[in-house]
Amino acid sequence: MDAAHREVALLLRRLTVESNRTSAVFGDTHGLHRTDLDALAVVVGAAAAGREMTPGLLATELRLSSPATTALVDRLERAGHLVRERSSTDRRQVVLRVQDRARELAREFFVPMADRVADVLADMPDDDVRVVTAFLHRAVEALRHPTG
Repeated sequence: MDAAHREVALLLRRLTVESNRTSAVFGDTHGLHRTDLDALAVVVGAAAAGREMTPGLLATELRLSSPATTALVDRLERAGHLVRERSSTDRRQVVLRVQDRARELAREFFVPMADRVADVLADMPDDDVRVVTAFLHRAVEALRHPTG
């Protein structure tokens, strides 16, 4: 690995550390475990992509057992962050939806940070933003399946 590639790898690691630190502060402030935050992010991401998230899909996404997923969803539901509903396409299936309360808490905390990142991107030429976007998509996929 040459010096430029090594610097990219190190910066990705630093970005991950900062992201984890930010999530920890948010979690500590609102009584949420790291897995709780990951679950909420997965459910929000699915909704943004127009997909319904089931407990089974959440378990697969987070690599959790069925009992651990049930405990996680129960905890988030009790805290008012998630709700279980019947699917609009298959009434036999239960889907997870993020409650407005969770969205509001996240918006208050994360929007200022997203605005700062947007300011960084605003200073970059559109072609550079496209390159960064393509790189990040590929890096996420490369890291998504670390064992295979």
